[in-house]
Amino acid sequence: MPSNLDKLIRQVEEDWIEPLYAQCARQFSRVHLPSHDETHHLRVWNYAKMLLYHADMQGIPLSEKDIERLIIAVFFHDQGMSETFSKEHGKISRHICKAFFQASNITPLARFDSVLQAIENHDQKDYQFSNSKDHDFDIQKYLNIADDLDALGIIGAYRYLEIYLLRKIKIELLPEAVLNNISLRYKYFSETFASAPSLGKAHYQRYIEARNYFKDLSMQLKLVEYDPNSYQGPLGVFNYVRDKIIGDKRILQEAIILATSSDNDFYVRHFFERLGKELS
Repeated sequence: MPSNLDKLIRQVEEDWIEPLYAQCARQFSRVHLPSHDETHHLRVWNYAKMLLYHADMQGIPLSEKDIERLIIAVFFHDQGMSETFSKEHGKISRHICKAFFQASNITPLARFDSVLQAIENHDQKDYQFSNSKDHDFDIQKYLNIADDLDALGIIGAYRYLEIYLLRKIKIELLPEAVLNNISLRYKYFSETFASAPSLGKAHYQRYIEARNYFKDLSMQLKLVEYDPNSYQGPLGVFNYVRDKIIGDKRILQEAIILATSSDNDFYVRHFFERLGKELS
């Protein structure tokens, strides 16, 4: 028999997910950004639902309005990326969300300011916005962690590559920058949900997969000089994302099919095979 939370989530999704997903898709239709488009936002919502079920099991009270505020924050949090690749994109995302409600003549929810604030601050990785021991529902905490979970796995590795390339971070600095960032994300998640070891364990392997790619990249850069024309090993993955996805603006699934062709380097094929499986 469906739980009360099941019913609440189903009702919220019936009311919101179609218009929010459609609006997100329209926003990204003008930019080629597979790493942060509407499919990323949908994955983050699925992670957010997982966190909501855990909160419910922990006895944290959740209302339909809490869930509505969270789904809205999730589907707008990275929309600013359609206009800027800067870390300050949250401010633009906030503006896009506010403009959507004004243009749609939809009455904003109670405590709408908390939604806008969560959107603007979602990319703060110092994690000083809330207390992880707090047992009340915190929209900022749940948005940030749901977003962080999509930074794990091979999907996460790909997302880091795409956005850091677009931010023009030098390849020599990229592995360390990612490793520091992803360790903060996973640390906050695991500490916040320390009472649910099975939850942490389920995502630990995904953390390791993303971390290992950038460790491999760092090692290759120490052994060989960077060759922008090489499609071998971790550097090959980096160059493939740069050339075929960002440069040629290929649809991601099309790029994956091309990358997994038998004449490509094994490391490159294996990376994109796993990416394809995670996205399916």
